Amino acid sequence: MPMPMPTPQPTAALLLSYLADAYRLNPETEVSGPELQHELGLDARAVREGVAELARQGLVEWDPLLSNIWLRLTDKGLAAAETPPRITGR
Repeated sequence: MPMPMPTPQPTAALLLSYLADAYRLNPETEVSGPELQHELGLDARAVREGVAELARQGLVEWDPLLSNIWLRLTDKGLAAAETPPRITGR
């Protein structure tokens, strides 16, 4: 049985959802850090930390530049975005 994917933290889950929506519109799309900040109402630190978490899990590919972040959803990230979150503690 395959290991379940870890559930991203709230900010990372929000970023993943936004990226999945962008991917569904255009699979070649890359999203910038400022776009995520503007569209989701997050500060730069929250975006950077959320993206770093997603990258550690292999859910996004990213190019952290000095003044910006560009990222693209991976196949694993799309699968995670389409999988309902697991409820624990029951």
